[in-house]
Amino acid sequence: MSKCYTAPYIMPGADMGKENPLPDIKNVSYIHAKIETTDAVPAELKKYINKGMISTMLPYRQQDGYNRERKNRAFNSIVLENENLKAVFLPELGGRLWSLIDKTTNRELLYCNPVFQPGNLALRNAWFSGGVEFNVSIKGHNPLTCDPLFAQKITMPDGNEGLRMFEYERIRGVLYSIDAWIPENSSFLYIRPKIENRTGKEIWMYWWSNIAVPAYEKTRVIVPTKETFVNYFGNDHYVLDYSVLPYTLDTDVSYPDNLSRSLDFFYNIPDNGEKWITAVDKEGYGLLQCSTSELKGRKLFVWGQGEGGKNWNKFLSDGSNDGYIEIQAGLARTQLEHIPMSDGEVWSWVEAYGPINCGEKAHGDWETAVSAVKEELAQSFENGINKALSGVKNYKAVSGEVLCLGSGWGALEELSRRVQNLPSLSSEIVIPNEAITEVQREWIDLLETGCLAEKDEAEEPNGYVIDEFWHKLLKKSLETPENRNWYSLMHLGVMEYAVGNTDSALSLFLEAVEKKPNAWCYRNIAMIYRNEYHDIEKAYTYMKKAFTLNKTCRGILVDTATTYLQAGKYSEWLDAFDQIGDMQKDGRLKLCLVKALMALDRYEEAAKILNYSLDMPDIKEGDTAISDVWFDLYGKILSEETGITEPEKLRQLTEEKYPLKNLDFRTH
Repeated sequence: MSKCYTAPYIMPGADMGKENPLPDIKNVSYIHAKIETTDAVPAELKKYINKGMISTMLPYRQQDGYNRERKNRAFNSIVLENENLKAVFLPELGGRLWSLIDKTTNRELLYCNPVFQPGNLALRNAWFSGGVEFNVSIKGHNPLTCDPLFAQKITMPDGNEGLRMFEYERIRGVLYSIDAWIPENSSFLYIRPKIENRTGKEIWMYWWSNIAVPAYEKTRVIVPTKETFVNYFGNDHYVLDYSVLPYTLDTDVSYPDNLSRSLDFFYNIPDNGEKWITAVDKEGYGLLQCSTSELKGRKLFVWGQGEGGKNWNKFLSDGSNDGYIEIQAGLARTQLEHIPMSDGEVWSWVEAYGPINCGEKAHGDWETAVSAVKEELAQSFENGINKALSGVKNYKAVSGEVLCLGSGWGALEELSRRVQNLPSLSSEIVIPNEAITEVQREWIDLLETGCLAEKDEAEEPNGYVIDEFWHKLLKKSLETPENRNWYSLMHLGVMEYAVGNTDSALSLFLEAVEKKPNAWCYRNIAMIYRNEYHDIEKAYTYMKKAFTLNKTCRGILVDTATTYLQAGKYSEWLDAFDQIGDMQKDGRLKLCLVKALMALDRYEEAAKILNYSLDMPDIKEGDTAISDVWFDLYGKILSEETGITEPEKLRQLTEEKYPLKNLDFRTH
């Protein structure tokens, strides 16, 4: 019988730090570049590309307070184990399946990162590599990937113990859950996700299971198709093209070792074909993931063998391993799509994860390799994958002990639904009320008293809500003059902005600072002028007011720096930098200092800051901020030394004399 139990999981981990208290006002950092499709991509595949996109991450706040100072930490883990497998989940980190050990060989099947190190790769900034990440709702990783999920023990019909994790995803307004168990005597871990749409409307939906596996020498990725769509970054946008497996541009792309740059391969598995993907080492041993037919997409992601790709692998770990690649599985054919989900629909499917050993056949020609995997699958799933896994899709699990609490937002949503006589978020899952904290209680107070209580203007705002119910309730509250305190006005301004009423949001923020000057609303005003109205002078004026009132909030400091630089207020940023104390150690703020010094022709001073010792924890995937400034700075220094001014020659010389080394995060 398989067991479910809790245990501390100890590893070096960086501190996540505090969430950024500022609302997202057109923060384009998570909005992906435009996608171009070639004529080789069929029209059916283009149907949902770029559909369902969002304009703000509200009501979520950015998670950008992490560092790179790793200390031993005991993470809460939940273990599922039978005689063949041991699976370790980290519920406080988005429910990540962190480790999957084949006990018959004592080998790890996943890329189990030896450290927890966030980086700037996800919707809310923070993301970390390793294990299996379950991504819901919005492309660009799960909004909850670094948040705790609810977790409880369940019992399956055959008596085996399992795990259920669940949470309320606030942008699409859905509850999603993940059931996990290992059937008796099985060598496969079963995962059963479920998404329930009880919003009263059609919504856009998304799911991809991102599986990190070790990037061993001669790792081969095998899928049951000869067709793939290749996604790569051009000069300023992505290009999606069609190719044939295993050779693309005379390279066998089934071996990630052969790829020099960051690439996505979306595999076109026939609708009536079995859905699986595997990554095996040079002996033909590795991890296999398969599923019922609902999960029709499969993908390979590689950082590539270039300097930038290798640095990203090291940056997200401790440099003690060869890094990882990702094999993935999703509801759509590509990861570039959201798909429509009707009101009342419940989507569920079953995935299976386990070891496979195809021996030397895995490295034969493509047909031989695919056939070898099929032969192994036939032994594990006698009647075929879809039939075997569909047979357990509707198993009823009995809920048991709660092992981990998630957020209180789902419980708040359930409260508002009861007031409105609406159905609950789920047909079977009950969200524990004990998850409610003071962050949600201020909204419960609004419901009960008709007023959102004022806070001290020096305190950071609590979490935001943008749902229509709370929007109407707060708007009604502010019809009473004595309720129009600065804090209520700020929250209504955030709500108005989230639904596209930018002018109204600006008026509310301006009224709020008239009531009581505060850094939060001055900053929001500045961001509207900068990002929406493109009036950089007014943005600078209001950002200066925000900085005067708050010189400790990192979010305000970053917005101050970027706004001052855009406005050409270079000396002003140098003066401001002198006033921020310990925050002068922040890598992004240092880079802004370098830009200001360069603009003032103080190149030697800039070079003392921008060198190989620069530590910038939140360098973003695809961001060339460091490399662009680096080559501008050292190119200028070399130009003065040599007299060379021709850009191409100067760039080549700079690459030779001042290579980026550990600061090279270019992946294309």
